[in-house]
Amino acid sequence: MSSELESPTDESRQRGLLGHTTIRVDGAIVLAALDQTLMHAGWGTGVTVSYGVARAAQVSLGLAYYQFRAIQFAYLDCDCSVSRSRNEIRQTTMSVELQPPTMGRVRPWFGAGFGVYERTETRDETTYSYPGQYTYRSVTSGTKLGMNWGVGISARLGQRLAIDFAGRYHHSFGRPFLTSDPYMDGARLLTAQAGLSYVVR
Repeated sequence: MSSELESPTDESRQRGLLGHTTIRVDGAIVLAALDQTLMHAGWGTGVTVSYGVARAAQVSLGLAYYQFRAIQFAYLDCDCSVSRSRNEIRQTTMSVELQPPTMGRVRPWFGAGFGVYERTETRDETTYSYPGQYTYRSVTSGTKLGMNWGVGISARLGQRLAIDFAGRYHHSFGRPFLTSDPYMDGARLLTAQAGLSYVVR
């Protein structure tokens, strides 16, 4: 009789993440981009679908988009050169996330992922020199392999709904492919994220 009267909460306690499908949507703030000075904090958004393969582990497929603006100054031979760039990054990654299989309302988690990062950079370079100023615009794009890792906490709002907060570092590497610039820089970002997750079953 006790097994017949088990509630969904009892089942979650025994199985943890195992067998559960979760959908998460989040918004992000780009806090820093390595080797670049941000004009202001960037932003991003993403969606992730996860499936629990063990009580404390789930595998996720995630799509994300980030945008930020950067500025760089260079002083050469008394001339001032200013470079402003608009960066867009589209990310597709597979990741593994670990979370203690407890019924606590607040649970920490750790995740690491691997995938591809597509970057488009629109750069406006302005040089101030006698007798005036000159502006040149260039657009480059390319795709690189990359990885990311982060930590966060998940706070349950109900049996299926939770709110998530996380910090994550993204790093792309290697030579770009599908690109107009074989020497383009990689994406190295630090982001802060917040979102909602819903357990489908």
